[in-house]
Amino acid sequence: MSSTLRDIAVLILWLMGLSVYAKEQIVLDGQLNDTAWQSVSATTAFFEVVPATHTEYKDKVESRIMTTEKGVYVGIINWQKIGERKKQFNLQDGFIQADFNRIYLDFSGDGSGAYLFVVGLGGGVQDAVLTPQLTTDNDWDGDWQTSYYEAADHWSSETFIPWHTVSFYNKKNLRDASEIGVSVQLYQLSNNHLYASHKQTTANANFFLEMPKVKAIIPENHQITFVPYITRQQDLITNTGLNDIGFDFTYKPDHHQKLSVAVNPDFGQVDSDEVDLNYSAVETRRSDKRPFFTQDINVFNVQSLQETTLIHTRRIGASSDDATRLITPIDAAVRFVQQTEQLQFGAFAVKEDTLESDAGKSFYALRGKYRHESWQTGLLLTHTERPFIARKAHSVAWDSQYQSGTWSMQSTLMHSDISHNQASQQGNGMSFKLGYQFSANTQFESSYLRLDEQFDVSDLGYIKRNNWRNWQGELSHSINFDSASITRINQKILVSYESNDEGIKLPAQRQYSANVMLNSGAELSAALTHNSTGWQDNMGYDSARFYQPDTWGTRVFYRSSYVGKFSWAASYQYDQEGLNGIAQQFALDLTFMPHELWTININNFYRKGDGWLIANAHNQLTQYDRAVFVNENKITGRLTDNLELSFYLQWAVLEAKTEQVFSIDEQALIELANLDTSFEDKRLVSQTKLRYRLGAFSDIYLVYGRGATQIDTMQQQSVASTSWLRSVEQLWQTPNEERITLKFRYGF
Repeated sequence: MSSTLRDIAVLILWLMGLSVYAKEQIVLDGQLNDTAWQSVSATTAFFEVVPATHTEYKDKVESRIMTTEKGVYVGIINWQKIGERKKQFNLQDGFIQADFNRIYLDFSGDGSGAYLFVVGLGGGVQDAVLTPQLTTDNDWDGDWQTSYYEAADHWSSETFIPWHTVSFYNKKNLRDASEIGVSVQLYQLSNNHLYASHKQTTANANFFLEMPKVKAIIPENHQITFVPYITRQQDLITNTGLNDIGFDFTYKPDHHQKLSVAVNPDFGQVDSDEVDLNYSAVETRRSDKRPFFTQDINVFNVQSLQETTLIHTRRIGASSDDATRLITPIDAAVRFVQQTEQLQFGAFAVKEDTLESDAGKSFYALRGKYRHESWQTGLLLTHTERPFIARKAHSVAWDSQYQSGTWSMQSTLMHSDISHNQASQQGNGMSFKLGYQFSANTQFESSYLRLDEQFDVSDLGYIKRNNWRNWQGELSHSINFDSASITRINQKILVSYESNDEGIKLPAQRQYSANVMLNSGAELSAALTHNSTGWQDNMGYDSARFYQPDTWGTRVFYRSSYVGKFSWAASYQYDQEGLNGIAQQFALDLTFMPHELWTININNFYRKGDGWLIANAHNQLTQYDRAVFVNENKITGRLTDNLELSFYLQWAVLEAKTEQVFSIDEQALIELANLDTSFEDKRLVSQTKLRYRLGAFSDIYLVYGRGATQIDTMQQQSVASTSWLRSVEQLWQTPNEERITLKFRYGF
């Protein structure tokens, strides 16, 4: 389109009141006093969506949307006076304990996906990907800028989101104008109320359908981005050093096409994983912050139940198959994405370092999706090669989704095919979820998952278990109050039924819960849970199943208001566990905010009970009298405008005294005499991190990490002979891991 025709189209759009194609310079200072803003019509009608009264307010929020050749500007004025608002700095993607604005942006305007941008009063920011199934992936980080400003009677924010931030199809009409979806929200910290520019939240199936639309002229644009990075790591225990370099390269011929290439893409995983005291047969699922693996993840997303997924990117670069490396270097990775009005296509390939033993792995994925209005369907194929163990794994998933104002439907059919040491294994799985929204405050969901015994996608994906049938139904109903004390009561009834794929009944959960939102901003909840009798067949070590009795449990929770310099939350749980045990559980979380730039979090968890069941060996089960305590401490703050400091310390102590040891038989548990499997598990993770922000995808990190793990088997009388504080002192003095890491990246 020529510049003259574009100017004519812009004028027509402006006369129609549909959008503004700004040419004036915008200074991103949060004040909204630039000349360009004056000609943009404001949205002043905002609706209370939490609680979902849908009451219209015109004195809460005012928003303006402006499009330019470079991207989208969102200006928001929040009419909160000093003393009625909370200002607090939070690290990127951290919990924001302040008033904040949410911006949902659907670049294609068709509900094929959206992106979330959060601006907190005080400097906290978050960004995330919103999938077509309305789930949120917070690992994604984008290139965008924001600023806020404070006045006596309001605070305001200006946010700029460039067109090149994401890949999307630019859907144009005959005038070369596009339509994008933009939803704006204000979270009011003092009472936990949420005000939005339309009457839906992501809890509503019709969120995309009702999202306000903005007309814009999006210019064709190509972009090249090059982000090199350098890492220096010094192991203080072995006194060895490692230098590493890599880069991310991105080429976008236009908004709907993107080619990404990465060499040694490990930069983003800076933070240490939390302590994991997991002795169950269900693997802990970890997040992934490496930029290459978080970009365009919505294109490859296949939504199944119980976290079942064909692509879990933490598999890539994980421990080597010869067990010599906890982290396997990645030689190179490439990804291509193309989107049209109705079709999406994506493919990626990743090659790990072969190492000396040929223990590196290769990963491939191919994705295609078709979309038509409120319905979409797609196919995902994956392939993994593991030459060291002579294993090749293939998987395929066909997923579909439908959404309307009241109905939502998701279905997935899955197939896995594994060849290992010349043996072949094929399995199938399926999931189906149906939801109906009776009103803004009442909805019902029913879901069903079935995975046969041969189904396995763990080479690249994630499953909690196979040989599983899981049905679940949930009814949720909220009652809103106009009173000085209670704002809303939300009640949920959850009923589930589980069996293995042979139809043998497993323990299943029934639960009633009530959540009370107080007008002070505090929150109170309670739950009553019943776990039915059934066969337990997933204890680990390929053990046989055994019959487990039913159990009851109850939990109460209270959280204070977030306002002020101190807030806290506490919970108490009393439940039956194991074969005949009783457990009590306490949690206490404390948050101190001595200054608007600094936050101190102290979280404590304690559980004590005499019915903890774990498998110690094949067909051997132990019931323990155990105590576990986890303490987590965080200090985060900002030293200068661009320099952030964070300190993290987590330690855990698990003390397990043998109560009874059984041999597992399908007919009965046979108690074994004179066996003592008592043990202690003590762990510590500590990290001090300095981050200097140079700009988008440009940072300098200096990180000191220290960690220790000590697992000891011992006689029952020796368990808990050392105090917890003494245990922490010993762990700190005898670390298994201690290193200093310097990482630098700069985006061109």
